[in-house]
Amino acid sequence: MSQVIPTITIQSQKLVLDNEKLRRANAKVTTAVAYKKGDLLTLSDANVLTHAADEKTWDVICGQDVTAAEATIKAASGIEIPVYYGGVFNVKAVSLNGTVLATAKYDAARAKATKNKIELSKV
Repeated sequence: MSQVIPTITIQSQKLVLDNEKLRRANAKVTTAVAYKKGDLLTLSDANVLTHAADEKTWDVICGQDVTAAEATIKAASGIEIPVYYGGVFNVKAVSLNGTVLATAKYDAARAKATKNKIELSKV
């Protein structure tokens, strides 16, 4: 009896392209909100992260996957997660609320990155 094992293809893009230029900080999460490494986020004056509304309105890049349940625990305990505020990143690996950016949004995201002193490179 032969068994068929399905072929699975996993495609991922490397986010950080230059570790030497990487700049990192920590910030608070919002209760019951999931975050994905590479998400474009806004940072409030209270040092709290929320998902960017679009590719033109973000401040930092998420540095860690966090489930909604984990975010609730972290928010209640005051535990912060890493965010990137400087460095060289792959534009194909950043996302909005877990969804990789469409190619048409690259230019706007890269323009905002330049203003944020971050480099989003096309690889």
